[in-house]
Parts: sequence; C-alpha cells; structure tokens
Amino acid sequence: FDDFEENLPRAVVQAVEECFKDAESKGHPEHADILIFSSTEREIRELQETLQKFGPKHTQILPLYARLALSEQQQIFNSSGGGRRIIIATNVAETALTVPNIRYVIDSGFARLSRYNYRSRVQRLPIEAISQAAANQRKGRCGRIAPGVCIRLFSEEDFQGRPEFTEPEIKRTNLASVILQMQSLGFGAVESFDFIEPPDHRLVNDGRKLLIELGAYQETKNELTKLGAQMAKMPIDPRLARMILGGAHFGVLNEVLIIV
Repeated sequence: FDDFEENLPRAVVQAVEECFKDAESKGHPEHADILIFSSTEREIRELQETLQKFGPKHTQILPLYARLALSEQQQIFNSSGGGRRIIIATNVAETALTVPNIRYVIDSGFARLSRYNYRSRVQRLPIEAISQAAANQRKGRCGRIAPGVCIRLFSEEDFQGRPEFTEPEIKRTNLASVILQMQSLGFGAVESFDFIEPPDHRLVNDGRKLLIELGAYQETKNELTKLGAQMAKMPIDPRLARMILGGAHFGVLNEVLIIV
C-alpha cells in the first residue's frame, strides 16, 4: 500500500490525460468530466495540488467528502459553468451522492472502512482494498448519461482476488447502540432477531457488556434501566449519551456538551 500511495499522484495524472485524449478522439472534449475515487481527505488535497500543478490546464478541480461545507458541495452539482471538471471524492460518491455529467471514472481501489475491535474496544477507520461489488458500483458512476470509461489503478488479477461483496457494517461495528435501540423498541434479544446477516456473538456480548457498564441495561431482568431508556432517546453513541446524563446529574451539562 505504501508503494501505491507514493505512486498514486503520478498514476492519476496519467489516467486524467488518457481520459481527455479519449474525449478529444470522440469529438466531445468539453464533455470530459472525471470522477476520481480517493481514500482520505488528505489524499484528496494532495491529488488536487498535483493536478493543479501537473494536470491539464483550464480544468476545474473540486474535492468532495462528507465533512465538506455545504457551499463547497454545491459547486459539485453546478455543472452549468462550462469547461472540464475533475471531482476527487471519497466513497461518499459511490452510493450517497450522484455527481452529474460524469463520463470518466478513475478508481484507486481503496476506501476507509469502519471497523470495531471488541478486544481493544476501539472503532477504527483503516484504509482497505474495496470489494468487487464496490468497484463495480464506482464503475457504474460513469455510465449514467452516456457510455463511459472507467480506469482502475489496480490489476484484473487484484480485482479477481478481492471479496465479492463488502462485509456488512453490522459485522464490523460496535453493537451497543443497536442493542439499546432494539431493547427500547421491544424487538427482544439480538440473538433471536431475524437478521439477513447475523452479527458475531462476540460483538453482541461486547455491546451488551458495555451497556451494563454504563448502567443502561439490567442483565438479570433482561431489560433497560431508567437511565438506558433516557439514553435510547438520544441519537448518539451510548457512551456519549451517558456522558450527557452524567453531566446533567452533576450540574456540568454545558461543559460536557462541548466535550461530546
């Protein structure tokens, strides 16, 4: 991955030039909007700088990621200004948003995926190779208004060796919030619920253990405490909800809200 990260800017510049050459050969150079899939916000900024220095001239280069301000996001959807555009996005553009007028896609083949380690109780965002289904979803972003071209910056052999589908989030996340909401709504035990893909029992045990530690769940009665019922009304992580309730109890709610 380190070698790939080092060579990525050069590979992207070459792929962009290839896309523009293809557009010119087809007689529509002005309709050559490109969507580049990147892994992180930092990587997006680095690619943006590289393309501004070494990429084709007279081209608008725009970043796209979830934390981007609304005013900046609006630039992505305003394609009426004319000229060629290059949008560099995280996997937010894979399914959550559709960027208009894309004819070309350049796919790095990586993305940040949320993963929870029940041993260390840490929710991480490691950069991982995407699945075949995710790669095909990205490819489909360039064929919505006309036949498009997708350039993958990884080999066919690499693609075939990847898992067919992305692992469902319920199998790689902290389940405390899920258990809390299911108990609040009266859905019963997680183990007996008819999930399409049931979560690992170790994650279920870990989530329930966390709720017990937070004082939200009574294991003997198999039900939420009064504290847990209050926490379930807050659309945030149970640990943060517990901090807010604790802050209110000790008369430091305003200070705790800032931390949360």
